[in-house]
Amino acid sequence: MIVLKLKDIDKFDSNKGERRLLVVCNPCASWNFSEKNLKDISEKLNAEVSRQVMVCNYKISGIDSIAYDKIFGLMCGAGVQVLAEILGREVIPIVDTLGIGVKKNSEVEIYCSGCGNCRLEETLSICTVARCAKSLANGPCGGVHDAKCEVDNKECVWISVYEKAKSLDRIDDLLKNQ
Repeated sequence: MIVLKLKDIDKFDSNKGERRLLVVCNPCASWNFSEKNLKDISEKLNAEVSRQVMVCNYKISGIDSIAYDKIFGLMCGAGVQVLAEILGREVIPIVDTLGIGVKKNSEVEIYCSGCGNCRLEETLSICTVARCAKSLANGPCGGVHDAKCEVDNKECVWISVYEKAKSLDRIDDLLKNQ
C-alpha cells in the first residue's frame, strides 16, 4: 500500500469564513490513518469531508468544486494531480507520499521506493534501496554496529540480505552481484 505522511497542517490556517473540503481517498488514507486521525485532521482544517475510492483511477463522485474556497487532498501525489485535473482547479496536498509499504506489528514500513530500477533478484527479494536508511545498493556502510543501522537503530537490511543468502547457500551469488 502507498505510505503517506501528514504534512504540518498548521500552515493551512483554518479561516472560518471559507468553505473547505477535504477529499479523502481510500483505501490508502484509511490504511495510513485511523478514523480518529481523519476526524481530527478535518476539524483542524475546518473542512467538510468527501470520501472517494481510488481517485487515481479517475473515479470521483458528488463533489461540487465551485461550492468550496479551498480543496485539500488526503491522498498520494498521483491522486492529487488526478483530482485537480478532474475538478479543473488547485487541490492542496496535506500528505507526502513516501513509498510503498507494509504493516508489520502495527508499524508501517516502506518496502519499495518505486525507483524504477528494481534489483530484488540481486538481493534475494529484499529491497535495500527502500529499507536501508542510506539507500545503499551495493552493501553495508561502515556504520553498522551489532547488526544495527547507525541512522535509525533498526536492523541493517544488508545483514538481513546476508543472513538470507547464508541460509539459502547463496553467498557466492550475492557477492557476484555486488
